[in-house]
Amino acid sequence: MTKGKNNVLPNAHFRKHWHSAIWSERGLVRCHFDQAGKKKRRYLARQAKAKTVAPRPTGGAVRPVVQCQTFKYNTKQRLGRGFTLDEIKGAGLSANYARTVGIAVDRRRKNRNADAFQANVQRLQEYKSKLVVIGKDTKEQVTQFQGVVMPIVKPQVAFETRAITADEKKRGVFKEMRIMRADAKYAGKRQAKADLAAAEAK
Repeated sequence: MTKGKNNVLPNAHFRKHWHSAIWSERGLVRCHFDQAGKKKRRYLARQAKAKTVAPRPTGGAVRPVVQCQTFKYNTKQRLGRGFTLDEIKGAGLSANYARTVGIAVDRRRKNRNADAFQANVQRLQEYKSKLVVIGKDTKEQVTQFQGVVMPIVKPQVAFETRAITADEKKRGVFKEMRIMRADAKYAGKRQAKADLAAAEAK
């Protein structure tokens, strides 16, 4: 309870420690007034990097398609660190040459799935068919590719829908599920009780 009379209600803010890492600026609120300036700085840095790596793609080297780890994410795909030596050999390339034409190489990754191996070899062959190699002395002007090279394309899955039937509306699925769970839980005890009753009946 608060004190009597017309005093100020206690409302102390003891947990405001903004910018407390710098002792001279302790207790101050950090205002990001430089947000627009930082955005422009990042844009200019991207432009400078693209100019440096030209005519190579701005998104870097082409990377393999791998499965995510752990039970939670193993149904999803992502871009890996680099192609294995076997995948590069299967596409008819060498690791040293692959690095010079924009193919990422990972010597540590191993192929444990034949389907994934074939998919990545096919990905490399597709990349080879689209690859344009320019010599150092060539004056030819080539348009620089913007973005990630050969991104993962998710297949569009069409789902069929239908109306719920009257019999389905009458069913109590949750109740059925609970009964089945209870049957599975007590199956051993009920069987033992039945066996005991059958033995006593003899």
